[in-house]
Amino acid sequence: MLIWIILGVLVAVLTGAITLIWWKVGDQWADDEYKKFGHGGGGPQGPTPTVISDFDSESAHNPDVG
Repeated sequence: MLIWIILGVLVAVLTGAITLIWWKVGDQWADDEYKKFGHGGGGPQGPTPTVISDFDSESAHNPDVG
């Protein structure tokens, strides 16, 4: 019984340590990517998208549809 408790504690400690190391490596990678490429320049580029609420309004505004 004692071996299972020790094994459980060991697994919990190792899992926590590996998770913290994973987060640290991931943060370093993200910082390097940010230094290389910047923050992305804000929102999306290009024209404002058209919102279609239903198919009837789309066919009325676009003669190619319908």
